[in-house]
Amino acid sequence: MTGLTMGAAAVGLPIAACTSESASSSQDQDAGESPDSLAVAMANPFSDLDPTTAIQFGTITVNDYVYESLYSIDKFTPRSEISPEIAVGLPEEITPTTYRLTIRDDVRMHDGSTLAASDVVYTINRIKDPETASPFAQTFEIIAAVRAPSATEIEIELTAPTTRLAERLALIPGILSEAAVTASADALVLEPVGSGPLRVVSAVSGERISLERFTEYTGAREFHYERVDISVVADANARISGLRTGQFRAIEDVPASAYEELSTANGIRTEAAPSALITYLMCNCGKPPFDDVRVRQAVAYAIDRDSVTQSSFFGQAEPAWAQSLSAEISGAVEAETVYRHDPERARELLAEAGYGDQSVPIDVLVTTNVEFLGSQGPIIEENLRSAGFEPNMIPGEGVAHVSRVTEGNYGLWLGLTDPSVYAADAEFMIRFLWVGTFQTGFFYWLTPEATRVQELLRSVSLSTNDAERERILEEVQNIIQDEVPIVPLHFKKQITAWDDSLDGFKALPAAGLALDDVQG
Repeated sequence: MTGLTMGAAAVGLPIAACTSESASSSQDQDAGESPDSLAVAMANPFSDLDPTTAIQFGTITVNDYVYESLYSIDKFTPRSEISPEIAVGLPEEITPTTYRLTIRDDVRMHDGSTLAASDVVYTINRIKDPETASPFAQTFEIIAAVRAPSATEIEIELTAPTTRLAERLALIPGILSEAAVTASADALVLEPVGSGPLRVVSAVSGERISLERFTEYTGAREFHYERVDISVVADANARISGLRTGQFRAIEDVPASAYEELSTANGIRTEAAPSALITYLMCNCGKPPFDDVRVRQAVAYAIDRDSVTQSSFFGQAEPAWAQSLSAEISGAVEAETVYRHDPERARELLAEAGYGDQSVPIDVLVTTNVEFLGSQGPIIEENLRSAGFEPNMIPGEGVAHVSRVTEGNYGLWLGLTDPSVYAADAEFMIRFLWVGTFQTGFFYWLTPEATRVQELLRSVSLSTNDAERERILEEVQNIIQDEVPIVPLHFKKQITAWDDSLDGFKALPAAGLALDDVQG
C-alpha cells in the first residue's frame, strides 16, 4: 500500500517520492548487522520529513520517531488517552478565549539546542500560513494568535471558546526548530531537527532511512535499540521474503491473500487489526455528471461490496454500507441512508438525473500499484456498467493519478485513505478529510451541504455539552452519507507480521510500525 494518506495511496495520497540522499552522520552500516540494531520494512514511501505538510503514510511513520508534539494520543484502540509530551499539564484557562500552557525546560533538539516556546509558536504559525498549504490548517483556524511570553510559556488566543483545546493541540504533527528551518531548507527535507527519541543518520527519499537513538532525549518513550533501519519495500512478496529470511524483523501491510499462510509460519506472528483505513471511490463533484448528488448516490448503490470483500480482501475488510468512518472510531455512527448493492435503484437515480436513455460515460482512475485496489477494478467496472454507466477504466500508480485529480481531470478515483494517522476521533477526522484541502482541491465538494458541514463543525468546537456534540456529529455524518462526495467501499484490516522473538511488539490499527518498548 503506498500511501499518502488519501489514496493511492492516498490522499494520503501516495505520492511516490523522488530519490535524494542526505546524511548527518558517518555511522552508516548494513541493516541488521549489530544486535543493537533493528531492521524493518514499510510498504509506504516518504519524500520529505516536514511534519507540517506530511500526507504520506511513510512520512508520518518516520516523523513519529523524529519529532515530539505538545500532547500525544494513544496509538492503540480506543485511542482515548491524551498525554502531555512537550507540554507540562493541560492548557490553563485565563479567559474563555485565552489559554496558557507551559513546556518542559529540558527538551533537547537533535542539533544540541534547547526547544523553546518560540519554536512552538513558529510551528503553529507555519501550519496556519496559507503559503504552507498544510492539510492541518483548518484544524487550527480557531487559534487567532499564539505568543511566547517566555522560553517555556505559550499563550494562545482563540476566536471562540472551546472545550477541546488539548485534543486540537495534540494534532500538531511535530514541533520544528525555528533556527534549523531558517538556517537550511534541508531541515524540512531529509535533515530534520526534532526532539524525538530517534534522530536521522541517513536517508534516501522513498527508499530507506537509518535512525539512531538520541541519547539526549528526555521524554517518556522507551527505545531499546541503538539503531533502526527502515526500508521502503513496495512489493509485498519482497517484504514477506525479507521477513522469512531475517532481513527484516517486522513488516507492515501484509496482503490479505498471504495472511492465513503466514499465520502458520514458524517464528512469525501476524495480526489483522480492525482499522480506520477506507477504500473509496472519490467523486469529482465539480463537473458533470458527479456534480449531481443523484449520480453519486447511484455509484454508491452500484457497487457489490460483498463480492469485493471476498475477492480482493479475502474477508479481511468490512463493507462500508452505512458509515463514512469505521465503527472503531470514537464518535462514528451508522447513517440513516444505507447503500446496499441495488443496481436497479442506481438506474432509477440516473434516470431522475436525466440519464435514463443512455449510458453515462465516466473516467475511472484505478490505483493498480496497490494490490487490493487493482484487483477490484474489474468487479467495479462490471458493477458500474450494470447500473447504467459507461466506465473508462484508467489504470496507473497513485502518484500518476494525483496530478489528474488536482487538475479536476477525472470522474471517479478508486483509492484509499486512513484519517486515523492524523486524528483519533470522528470530529477531527471529518475536519481532515471532508473539510479543507481535500474537499476543495481533490473532490471539489463546494455545495450548500458542504457549507452546512463546516457550520456544524464550528458549532461542535463551541459546544460544552457532550450530548449536543454527539448530536451535531451525527447530523454531519448523515449529510456526508447522503451527499457521498466520497463513496466509502470498505474498512480494511491492517495486517502486520513480525519475528516472534521480538518482545513487546504490538500491531498498530493503522499504517506504520510501533517500535516503542520493543526488544529482543
